Amino acid sequence: MTTDERVNYIKKMFHENPELFKNNSLSLILQGIIETGMTPFEAKLAGGAFAYKVIADPSRWPEHSDPLKVMWTQSLLPDNTKIWMTFKNTTQFSSKSDCIFQVYFVYGRAAKIEKMKI
Repeated sequence: MTTDERVNYIKKMFHENPELFKNNSLSLILQGIIETGMTPFEAKLAGGAFAYKVIADPSRWPEHSDPLKVMWTQSLLPDNTKIWMTFKNTTQFSSKSDCIFQVYFVYGRAAKIEKMKI
């Protein structure tokens, strides 16, 4: 996806689904920066491609639930699901080369952003 395609997609999502975004998140997402308080969906848009680990809240999700469905549902209906998303980009830490970092989510919001040591 080119930069222009990415920006157009983000703006389209923001326009079509404003309930999925915090009021001040669009600017950061367009800059490729994830901040605490963002949902997994906002983080995906800001950070790009990612790997993930999901431990679904057993009081809400049956065993073997689709982890992506669990993750995306956190934007509107957060629960006690634990999520880790791992990204690799140059934008999060304004670096010349890619940095790998992990975002940990609690109750559907980014709680910790940690640069990984290689």
